[in-house]
Amino acid sequence: MTAITILGWIVFGICVAILVITMAIDLSGGQLQWDLLEGNLSVDTPTYLIGFGSLFVIFIGFILMAGQLKTILKTLIDGDPFVPENARRLTRLALIVGGMEIFRHILGFAAHAFQVNTSMNFSINLAAWVAVITLMVLSQVFAEGTRLREEEKMTI
Repeated sequence: MTAITILGWIVFGICVAILVITMAIDLSGGQLQWDLLEGNLSVDTPTYLIGFGSLFVIFIGFILMAGQLKTILKTLIDGDPFVPENARRLTRLALIVGGMEIFRHILGFAAHAFQVNTSMNFSINLAAWVAVITLMVLSQVFAEGTRLREEEKMTI
């Protein structure tokens, strides 16, 4: 495992521990109470769960993207980036980013449906969808580069 993967799992473990501890502290009122420096922060349980779901989606997407990028960079370091697997990896990256955006909308819909007071909205994140399109185009460029390279190897 790489250091970034280990760090991601540590952060995930901390988030799960915080969720379990805060849910166990106050099971009766549906309110999570934390004494801060000069005040009291109160977050209701549904809002907390929607926020934790958002962090979970971001974490899973981060781990999946880091794995794909690691293998792409490994082929680059080996001096052979135009391999068929890299085109598929770039397509997977695009699908991961698109999936994260779709899950963000699902969580926003769930928050709205259950009348949870969050800052999540149904706006379209144009940067994320441009990244999806760019990664898809780049995967096709890599696939074509691989095809041309194989064709060049066959010429005398």
